[in-house]
Amino acid sequence: MKKRRLSQNEEAIRGILLIIVFIVGLVFLRDVLVKRGVSITMLTESDYINAAEYYMQKKYGEKFEGEYVYEDSVYVHPKSKPEWHVVVDFESEGGMTSFHDNYVGYLKKEELEKYIYELVKPIYGECKVYIEPHGFALEDSWNKDTDIRIYASKGDYTTNIFTNNNIKDMDTKFKSICQIFIDNKLESNAILVTYITNTDLSDFQEKYIDMVNNRRIFFYRVDAVYDNVEKRFIDIDILKGNEDYAKQ
Repeated sequence: MKKRRLSQNEEAIRGILLIIVFIVGLVFLRDVLVKRGVSITMLTESDYINAAEYYMQKKYGEKFEGEYVYEDSVYVHPKSKPEWHVVVDFESEGGMTSFHDNYVGYLKKEELEKYIYELVKPIYGECKVYIEPHGFALEDSWNKDTDIRIYASKGDYTTNIFTNNNIKDMDTKFKSICQIFIDNKLESNAILVTYITNTDLSDFQEKYIDMVNNRRIFFYRVDAVYDNVEKRFIDIDILKGNEDYAKQ
């Protein structure tokens, strides 16, 4: 049986289909290579997200989900903790891309909070302590096995303390806390001690911190920043809260 010769239109359509298949296959191959950590030139936001997910999974042994890319960072979260917004910085040179992250700050968060709580409890009594890891890459050699004291002395975090303790001598108490941090080599970027009612303290959760600070829903807040050169806390400031809150 004689084979029918393809018309010019059919040949053109066939050629277009082959090109589409080739492009789709190329995109799929790039995605697979990036997800497997193969070093190739990053072209899209998805490339960076996929590569960051692979880097984090390989380094920490758990699955991560990318959120978005902002400037030179990919924001991801462990699938087990979607509320944690981990920063993965990236830099490219000569077609090679390397990553650096701050995840250790989240891994050590609970342990460090308990440690600081025991240190400040003699001064403030029952209180709540929250560590806020900052969005800067930490030492590349740090991992889930890094000692808590190493992170505490060289990490990048803010310490929030909430208390219902009597506001009398709050500046003196705060200076004592600063000294405790220095003595124990806790180089927190900043310390904030916030005075709230006993009722608010009993129900307080970490997710309320931004709201409390933005609306000044407190009696007073005492804070200071750490000077890494002089190795001490400076610029101690006392901020009065919302007048309506004080009338509760």
